[in-house]
Amino acid sequence: MYRFNLSAPGTILLCGEPNRHNNTCIAASLDMRTTLTFSSFPSAVVRIEFIEIDFSSIELHVKIPLRQFYIHFYGKNYNNMFSCVTVHETVKNFISSMTDYYGIYEPSNRAHQLSLQAFFFLLILISRKEHINISASFIVKLSTELPIGEGLGSSASFAVCLAACFWRWSLLQKGTVLYEFGKQDLLKILNYAQDCDSIIYNSSTKIDTIISTYGMIKIFDGEVINTPTSKSFSNLPGMKILLVFSNIKQKKKSKKSMKIEELKNPHLLIDFILNSIEIMSTMFIYVLDIIDIKIYNCSKKNDSQSINITDDYKILMDIIHMHQGLLKTLSMSHPNLDIICAIARSFSFAGKLASKGEGGYAFILLPNSTDEAIHDLITILESYNFPAKIATLNCSGIRVE
Repeated sequence: MYRFNLSAPGTILLCGEPNRHNNTCIAASLDMRTTLTFSSFPSAVVRIEFIEIDFSSIELHVKIPLRQFYIHFYGKNYNNMFSCVTVHETVKNFISSMTDYYGIYEPSNRAHQLSLQAFFFLLILISRKEHINISASFIVKLSTELPIGEGLGSSASFAVCLAACFWRWSLLQKGTVLYEFGKQDLLKILNYAQDCDSIIYNSSTKIDTIISTYGMIKIFDGEVINTPTSKSFSNLPGMKILLVFSNIKQKKKSKKSMKIEELKNPHLLIDFILNSIEIMSTMFIYVLDIIDIKIYNCSKKNDSQSINITDDYKILMDIIHMHQGLLKTLSMSHPNLDIICAIARSFSFAGKLASKGEGGYAFILLPNSTDEAIHDLITILESYNFPAKIATLNCSGIRVE
């Protein structure tokens, strides 16, 4: 019998334009985590062997007889699953024909449907490639602090947790016990999670899965937007933010709507704005570098009292404020988000859109802020019906708890 817990963070886009090639993007891990508990049982402990999935955050809880799973995936369909696409098709057919199950599953609920697809997609993919022996009952319980479908990496953290779960299960069956994932483990987890996020959730970039796997702050540079640079800020502490909901559901812009938006604005203006965002991204990285070096130098001297990074954080806030203004000019920010950022500015803070879609959440950077100032800011935001929550950026990625 095996039992273990895992967790993975969400994602915030700090600066840059992830929807465009040749543009730099800076993303950070958000310490609002998806957690997973895995439990397996010895054979013949129960009369009918089962697979149980309990995702409490979306009220999905199903118990499926193992025999039904075996008949579908290890019967006539086994040799037909030769690619990720055919695995996905077989999984969809299984879920749509699923009748002999217990619990709560609503076929019309998209979150239920996609969560089950992700679960069985990764289970089949990893069990085949890593030779997991599925011969007895097991339970996977999940919950998340992240809002679902609001552009903060909820699907990526879900996929990363599942990929890490099945990868660790495969290692345990081989006699390898890991309490911390190494480089090769993380690469395996990332590749599986990216397949899932791309195929099941139709994600256009790999940024969220990379951040959820590795954590911290990463730079995605130029044409290789799906691959982070080797640059790191290993001395940067956690960054306190206020996460504010705009009361507008996050929506991704289609390529068609983006082309229509481009027709409304002269190409020269768009090019100028995108170039300005690129310059801001470069400046943002430069300031993070300065903060990182200052903290490193003070730690070497064992003198944390002499760190003066107030002015550096002011520059970061100026960049964030200007970036949000340019997003507004590009019609990529909902008016509610503009109101949130204007309120933040009135408190001498800065905020911007937290994701790559329109609507959803804004984040407000809170450097060296007093509890009283944060409380007053939250009170004003909530008076406009914008719920706010204090959170931390720059945390660890997938981990065994």
